[in-house]
Amino acid sequence: MTARLWHDQARGESLIAPPPKTIAQLRAMATSTRMQYLRHRRRWMRSLRFETPAIQQAYQTMTDLVEDNAVSPPGAKDVIAVTAPFAVGKSTLVRTWAQDHYRDIIGDRIHLSQLPTWNREVGVVADEVPVVWLDLEAASKVRAFNLQLLQYFGYPLSGAVTDLTARIHRILDAHRVRLLVVDDTNLLNLRHKDARDVLDHLKHINTVLGQRGASLVLVGADLEDSAIFRDPQMAGRLRTISLKPCTIDTPAEVTRWQNTLAGIEHLVLPYLPAASQGILAGHHAPRIWRLTQGYLGDVARLIAEAAHLAAQEDTWTLRIADLERTQLSKRAQVAAPRLRETAAGRPREAPSVEVAAS
Repeated sequence: MTARLWHDQARGESLIAPPPKTIAQLRAMATSTRMQYLRHRRRWMRSLRFETPAIQQAYQTMTDLVEDNAVSPPGAKDVIAVTAPFAVGKSTLVRTWAQDHYRDIIGDRIHLSQLPTWNREVGVVADEVPVVWLDLEAASKVRAFNLQLLQYFGYPLSGAVTDLTARIHRILDAHRVRLLVVDDTNLLNLRHKDARDVLDHLKHINTVLGQRGASLVLVGADLEDSAIFRDPQMAGRLRTISLKPCTIDTPAEVTRWQNTLAGIEHLVLPYLPAASQGILAGHHAPRIWRLTQGYLGDVARLIAEAAHLAAQEDTWTLRIADLERTQLSKRAQVAAPRLRETAAGRPREAPSVEVAAS
């Protein structure tokens, strides 16, 4: 990732939804026109981001913490740690939030094809880069961390670790950095003999950011088990946001699951002209959970691909066969048959809670 690529991604526009069509209109289309429409429909469905109350709360919590850090006294600030099992969608959530934060700061300048600039001093202009996003490499140490940070801005990568760190101090000021997001933090190498150096460097970076009212966000899989959480100084600063896949072990969880599907149904039902209200939140709710185990990324793919299969067969709804034929992640494929066996006839396969209103 680079600052320029981040800017280009943040200024990119979302896919425009295709106009809903009736079954008669769809069947009256020429073959080539209908194929084009279905490609647009499929791409749009795959681009949708589905949310749960937990995701909405996490978004607001991150916003509040960054605002608090911006106005609190200079010094080490609270570190936001977003942790979840693999494939829950933590990186997608934080990226969406961070790009929204970037657009808020940049304002109308988001439409510029070049990076926005500001006047550092009389006669000196610099790129304004309020958000930095690092995708950590495997087994990263202090030097690798510094190099990725410098590479984001396009600065020279040579020099001793101490020189690189000093260069970073100047960069944070020169480019008005307000937010540093470190994704895949679980890849930091905290098991080797230099692990203490890595932890100390993170704490130093947080202090340097905090002196400028900026925030550090760590994103990673199962961070609760990492040395970051066991370090007393880091633990005292961490504000943890934990995300989990949707579960249906209690009536309350079943209701939340159905409410989530009701929200999805509100978006996609106009593009399933033969489907009736409640097809996701009621009729298929148990099956969708069994096939995806509540992972929203798999839910998004399941519904988009099943809807595409149904359209190709001219049924324009979602059938059991469409859902069962859809290819999902290896994780979902492995778990689904086991759940079919263990949950047959049980609440997970047939929730007894009333269908949530959409």
